[in-house]
Amino acid sequence: MTTATGRFDLTRWDEETWSDESGVRLVAVTNAKTFEGGIAGTSTARILQALAKEGSAAYVGIELVTATVDGRTGTFVLQHSAVASASGGSMTVAVVPDSGTGELTGLAGDLAIAKSDEGEHTYTFTYELD
Repeated sequence: MTTATGRFDLTRWDEETWSDESGVRLVAVTNAKTFEGGIAGTSTARILQALAKEGSAAYVGIELVTATVDGRTGTFVLQHSAVASASGGSMTVAVVPDSGTGELTGLAGDLAIAKSDEGEHTYTFTYELD
């Protein structure tokens, strides 16, 4: 396994609430990112979120990344799944098997995302590439 690190900026965030009942707001989001570091490129994603009044939340999403990883260029798809509450949470972001194209064909791995108190997003990408 190889590890790449870096940061990304959210360059687009468009959301539409499609339900807001019983204390849970359901939201559809389209976003875009610009990656720097071990992943250099851009992405677009579609996300579905559930946001509870108490601050708990969950989301699922699919993200198409167009980038260079380890000097190799192509596209790949990430699947996101996360849940959070006051007592903790978990997040999984994984490369969809067989989604790599171009020089990223065969890419497999997981992406961990962190957000600083100042709002900066960083990532650690642990991957294998044939």
